[in-house]
Amino acid sequence: FQNEESMDRFLVSRFDTYNQKFLTRIHRGFQQAEAELEKMFERLTN
Repeated sequence: FQNEESMDRFLVSRFDTYNQKFLTRIHRGFQQAEAELEKMFERLTN
């Protein structure tokens, strides 16, 4: 890379691509706990 800014731009584009690819995936077991976690967060905000 010519400089740090060009490296940063490259890495951000790679992270963005990775995030878009795996955005809809859920780890095994997490989907089962998701509803319970949402209830816990709701209690914290209320």
